[in-house]
Formats: sequence, structure tokens, C-alpha cells
Amino acid sequence: MLDQRTVRNSNKPTKADTGRLDADAWTDAALAELGAHGIDGVRIEVLAKRLNVTKGSFYYHFKDRDALLETMLTRWRRRATLALIERLDNGVASPEERLRQLLRLPLKGQTAALAADTELAIRLWGRGDERARIALEEVDELRLQYIEKLLVQAGVTEEIAHARAILAYSYQRVAGTLISSDATDLIQQCEDILLA
Repeated sequence: MLDQRTVRNSNKPTKADTGRLDADAWTDAALAELGAHGIDGVRIEVLAKRLNVTKGSFYYHFKDRDALLETMLTRWRRRATLALIERLDNGVASPEERLRQLLRLPLKGQTAALAADTELAIRLWGRGDERARIALEEVDELRLQYIEKLLVQAGVTEEIAHARAILAYSYQRVAGTLISSDATDLIQQCEDILLA
């Protein structure tokens, strides 16, 4: 039987039109490797083999592994938080609907599972690495502030908005592992309680 993690992370980044990999392809491959095997799995040799190129391609784009790790954290922060907030703010009118969409993110199938694997790996990495820990603290703070802002816009008093934001964020962190995406009544009930 195939390991689900292997199947989910089997997509290989493509080469740019020039036939040479760009820095984004290396970063995407590194994030996929991080989600599948943790920070110790993010090695230049492993990535080069995964991408079917030599290590020289890596050094064309990055000074060293540390430069790649910094780029990975920056990319993850942008994709997993900043771009998401921007997309919600530009695409959804009501704060209640933005909150509901945020709460449903962990239930979005394979994309959500890959994102959860990557985030869990970054959280584990952050236990022993200051730059990862700082990135996590910044992302957690941005997310909590955003949820709190939406709650206030939705009519929750400022006195309880922060505590409610922590509950909503905690729910979002574990919902994908506890609730099946087809349990629509339970999902609706959880959302209603959190947004009451």
C-alpha cells in the first residue's frame, strides 16, 4: 500500500522556459520535502535528485542551505497567511463569511492536507530553530489579529474578541484531523458556536 504522504508530495516542480529551474521551483520542492520528511529531509542532494538536476543549479540561485531555509519561511508566510488574508479581503464582502471560510480551510481536501503537513513540520522545526520559531510567532500573531478584527467587524465586543479569536484559531488548527469534510451539520454547528 502506498504511503499517503508519498502520494501527496509526488508533484515535481517544472523547469522554467529556459530549461533551467528557477529559485521558486527549488523553494517549492523544499517545502514539499519539509512537509513529507521534516527539516532534516530538506537537503540539497535530496532536492537535486527530486528535481532531476545537479546541485550546481541550486547554487546558481542560493548561497547555501540557510539561504534556502530563509526563502522557504518567507514563501510559507506569504502563501499561508498574507496572500490568504488579501484574497479573503478582496473577494468576500461580509466579515462573517470571511470567518466561515477561514474556519473551513482545514477541510479543503488534499491542498489543506499538504498545507497542514508543511505547517506541522515548520512548528516542529521551530522547537529547535530560532528563525522558524520567530516566523511562526509572526504568523500566529497575524492570523490571530485578523480573526479578532473580523470578529469585531461581525459585532463581537472587543472585550471578548481576543479570547474568541484564540478559540477559533485553535479550532482551525485541529478541525482537519477531527472532523470529516462531509460532516456538514457538525461543521455548521461548530462555526455557529464560534461566531455567536
